[in-house]
Parts: sequence; structure tokens; C-alpha cells
Amino acid sequence: MFGIDLGKYRTLVVSIFLFLLFDLGVLVLNFVISSEIAQDAEAVNLAGRQRMLSQRTAKAALQIEKQAGSETPDPRLPAELALAADTFERTLHAFRNGGETVSGGGKPILLARLDDAAAQDILTRTDAVWAPYRKAMQAALAPGAGAETVAAMVGRAEDTNLQLLGLMNELTTRMEAIAASKANNLRMVQVGGISLATINFVIILVHFIGHLRRADRELESARKQTDDILRTTQEGLFLLDPEYRIGTQHSRALAGMLGTGQPGGANLLDLLRPVVSQKTLDTAREYLDLLLKHEVKEKLVASLNPLDRVEINMSEAPGIASQRYLKFAFNRVKEGKRVTHLLVTANDITRRVQLEQDLKESEERSANQMSMLVELLRVDPAAMQEFLAGAGSALDGMNALLKDQTEGREAHGARINGIYRIAHRLKGDAAGLGLSSLAGNVHALETQLSELRERSDLMGEHFLPVTVRVKALFADLEAIQSVVTRVAAMRAAVVVDPPRPAADAQAQALQFVQRWRAYATQIAQRRQKCVELSYGGIDIATLDAAQRETIVGVVNQFIRNAIVHGIESPDERRVRGKPAAGQLSVYVMRNEEGGVDLSFRDDGQGISTERIRLAALKSGLLSPERAHTSTDRELIALIFAPGMSTQDHADTDAGRGAGLDAVKEMVVGQGGRIRIGTTRGEYCHFRVTLPAAAARPVQPASEEIKA
Repeated sequence: MFGIDLGKYRTLVVSIFLFLLFDLGVLVLNFVISSEIAQDAEAVNLAGRQRMLSQRTAKAALQIEKQAGSETPDPRLPAELALAADTFERTLHAFRNGGETVSGGGKPILLARLDDAAAQDILTRTDAVWAPYRKAMQAALAPGAGAETVAAMVGRAEDTNLQLLGLMNELTTRMEAIAASKANNLRMVQVGGISLATINFVIILVHFIGHLRRADRELESARKQTDDILRTTQEGLFLLDPEYRIGTQHSRALAGMLGTGQPGGANLLDLLRPVVSQKTLDTAREYLDLLLKHEVKEKLVASLNPLDRVEINMSEAPGIASQRYLKFAFNRVKEGKRVTHLLVTANDITRRVQLEQDLKESEERSANQMSMLVELLRVDPAAMQEFLAGAGSALDGMNALLKDQTEGREAHGARINGIYRIAHRLKGDAAGLGLSSLAGNVHALETQLSELRERSDLMGEHFLPVTVRVKALFADLEAIQSVVTRVAAMRAAVVVDPPRPAADAQAQALQFVQRWRAYATQIAQRRQKCVELSYGGIDIATLDAAQRETIVGVVNQFIRNAIVHGIESPDERRVRGKPAAGQLSVYVMRNEEGGVDLSFRDDGQGISTERIRLAALKSGLLSPERAHTSTDRELIALIFAPGMSTQDHADTDAGRGAGLDAVKEMVVGQGGRIRIGTTRGEYCHFRVTLPAAAARPVQPASEEIKA
């Protein structure tokens, strides 16, 4: 039909076409017959008017005769007679031959010729009666017509009046019969058309229902096959539209992979947002936009897929997370040249990745086992055990913060800062002991926390990667503990020279200072600086465990802070008349109350209040008005605020505003206080006072920082 292969829809289309054809035919006939009936109705009215006109001419003729002898005849009568006669004649002519006449309202109206033979016969007889009457009226209305002419007109009127009236009645009746016949034809057409249309509609309905039933059976069979495939496949299959929405038809495995019960209709990027980094999310959006542009070659961008290997961190319970790896493959779905959807295949490659990681870790473990053994052999066993105990407590503290399910931006921020303080202190202690691999892993945790700080839509799910990282740190501590245990067993099995108490005591007294010096040298070399650390005061080993742990942790942070922010480069120091090596001075002594006083001084460039002001403005710690009105003392106190750093870019040593925040937490947690003295270009001096064990608060004391 029309050159189109209609296939299984041919019968349906033909039936609908016939239905429309019947309707169109009925409408056309309705219009034609209705138009004729309307014309016939007008003709019937005009035929009825002809009776009135014949009577008016007779009446006017009699009135004219009556006034013939009057001295003041009515001049309107001849005009009335002429108008009535003229209208009667024009209408009679229009009925016979078709033409124009005037309607009852006096407007011109065009009449069609009456094609009915009976009507034409009536008109012929009427014309035979009217013609002599019309001549008599014309003669009587002529100027100078006498009484005899008027009398002749009246005589003719008396002879023809009843004849004309009868003929016009007969014409009216005939025309009404014609109109009634056409109305009956119209009803027959309507009934016939509606009947045919109804029969055709029933045929269409029966055929359509049968077709629908067959189609439903086919669709049900296809749907069942599709459901069987989607239910049994281990891959995540789904269609993705240009708005990144997942189609309603998807494999059952997809829900488990994405950790959601109803992925259909959800935005894929929204589902990935809580479990991947913002950078990965942005890159994925750009990649999908490229695939959806038909002018971009699919093969050219296939290698750019950022979701080829995605790390997913799922929450199984508060504080418990599972790690998965998914691989997403994308293929275009086109209509013509236009890309309408993306067919996505998601595979859980966790097993493969874990095997790769296990192999890599095994290789790294084998390669690093000797270096770790060398690192651990350099550390005093007692110091190592003390570190491991403190590190275990630190990780327990992180875990406790992660299990806190309190929602809200403020609660999440406090959780990040709390974990940050613990992590920064643990990194410093590990680096101070020379455990560079562990310090590097803790630094990776700090990187994750920094990414969380930058999120504006922070939620509890975003802490899942941090939970996984903390879990890995527990594994690192277990590995170190295992090596330490084996080394201790080896030392116990091997008989060495008899102990030298005096020498061992002297070594124990210097071990903390030696570690500080090694730690300072390590950081200084990374920063291309030179430092010398001097120590004076009591033996750190004689302090109780809490004081010793706090002093060691605080000094580690002060060393890093001084070298990164205070000590200048050798060239800059020479220009300022200082020795090339920066001087770090550490002094620890007991005070009269039984507490401990720590003094840490560097001869660097001191604290720049202007840099603090700019950094506080940039980080939002101070408003512009408050920044310009703050005193130097108030600005210096901000160096202990979480996230406050004057360094532009974060690195392994600084830039995240966690070092001095951790110092404040350690000191305030012991009920101590901190004082700061500084002169720009000359020095920076920190004084820390820790109370005796009996004077320590059960709850953390309020902070006391004096600048």
C-alpha cells in the first residue's frame, strides 16, 4: 500500500483506511445534502412569499381603482404595486431558470433552477396566468393611464388572484415534498454510513484484539527470555541514556555490584559518587559525554575509559567496609547516525585485582622484608614496643571516630579533624623511628582526609575509603609486630657478649635525641636544608609513659614544623648573616610541681603574621573584616587551628594544617599549656608545660595557648 511494506499490519491498516474512507464519504454526503436542504428551505420560504405577493398585487390594484376619482390619491400605492409585481416576477424567473432575486430581508439571493419536473410544470402554468396580468399592471401604471386601463387591471386581478394563490400553494407543497425527500435521503446516508463504519470498526477491533493477543504472547516470551538472561548472567548489563540514567531493564547482578536495591532509573554517577573520588567522577562524566557525541570516534576514546577499573568501598555495618573493584565497558547504541544510549557491561573484577595485589604485595614483601628488618634492628626494642602500643591505641581511636554515625557537616568536619590529628601524630612518630614505609601509608590516609575536607556534599558513606585505609594500617602494625617478635626470638636464641649496664644506660638516655637528630636530618635533606639539633635536660626515658609519649610526639611535630616553615635555605641564611645550618634547641626538665617543661627553639625566620592573615582569609577561618582587625597575638594563636597552613601546596612534610593542631590536642589532652615567643627573622620559641600525673584531668582540659 503506497509502496510501503506493511507486513503483519496490512489488514489493520487497510481496515482503518476503509473506516476513514466511510467516514469521509458520509461527511461529504452530509455536507452536500445539508447544503441542498438549506437551499430548499430558502426556496420554500420564497414560494410562500409568492402567495403573499400575489395577494398584495390584487389588493394594491383594488386600492388604486378606488382612489381613481379621488382628488388626493395615495402616491405610494403605484410604487407598492410595482415593487410587489417586480419581486414576484423576478422570483418566478429564478425558480424557472435560476438567477438572482431578493430575500425576505431585502438582500440579493441567488437561486438554483428547480430541476423537478412537477415544479417546472407548476411554474409554466403560473407564467401563463401571470403574463397577461403583468401586462395589465404595466398598462395601468403607465403615465396617463385612464380609468378604463385601471379597470382592466382590476378585472384581470379578480380573474387571476385565486389561480395564482392556488398555483403558489401547489408550488410550496411540491418544494416541501422535495426538501422532505432530501432530508430522508440524508438520514439514510447517515444510517448507512454509521452502520458500515460500525461494522468496519468491529472488524478492526476483532482483528486488533487478536493481533494484540499474539503480540502479547510474543512479548511475554521475549520478556521471559530476557529476564532469564538478566537473572542468570554474572555481569551487570544495562542501558544508559544521555542523562546518565540506568534503564529499567538490567541484570540482577547489577544491584549487588552497585550496592543498591533498585538501580533502574537511578543516575549512574549519583550511585558512584559516595564510593569513588570526585576526580574519578568528573573524569567519568567527561568520558560519557564524549561517547554520546556521534562525531567522536568510539575507538579513539575507548582507551580513555576512567571506569575501566574502579575501586568501590561498600559499607556492610557501622565501621565495617568491604572493598570491590568493578570494570565498566561502554558500547554505543545508535539510531541511524545518532547515539541514543550506551550499552554498559559491568564486571566484578575484585578477585582478579586481589590476585594481582596479592602477587604484587608478595613481591614487595619479599623485596622489602630485608629493608624492614634493617629498619627494625636499628630501633631499640623497648622503644619499638612503646611505639606499637601507642600506634595501636591511635588506630583504635581512629576506628572509634569512624564508627560514630552522627550526621551533619559539623559532625563530619570534627570527625575528619580528629582522625587527622591522630594520623599526623602517628606519621611523625613512625618517621621519627625511621619506619618510612609506615609513615608513607599514614600519609596516604592524610591525602584521603584532605579530599574529604574539600567535598561540599559530605556524607557518612564518603568515609568508607578511610575505613579501608585504617584497616590496612592495622595490617601494617600486625606485620611489624610479627617481625619484631621474630627478631626478639632470634636475639633470645643467640648468645651475645655480656651486657654492659653503664653503656646501655647511656645509650638509652641518648636514644630519643638520636632519633630526633636522624628525623631532623631526614626532613632537612628532603627540603634541601641543613640543621643541627642540640639537647639539654633530663633523660626522656625516666618520664612516665604518658609524659614520654607526649614529649616525643610534640618534639617530632616541632621538628617538622621548624624545618618546613622556619629554617631558611643555606644560601638565604648566609645572606642574613646566619650559619648555613639551622639550629634546633630542645630542652626538657622537671618543674617544681612534678610536671615537665619542654622548650623548643629554632633560629629561623620566625612566624609571619601577614602570611597567617592571608592563609586564614583563604581558608575561611577569618572574615575579611576580622582579618584586618585581629592583633598579632590573635593571628599567631591561629597556627593551632585545624586545617590552618601557610604553605601553598601540601606534601609529605606539611601543608595540611595538622601538625600544630595535633600538638595542641596532645598537650591539652594532658591538661598542659603552650606558650609561643617569636621575632620575625630571628627565632621561634615554643614552651610546653605538662602537669604531673596526679594533676592530669580525667576529661580533656580547656586549651591554654599564649602567644
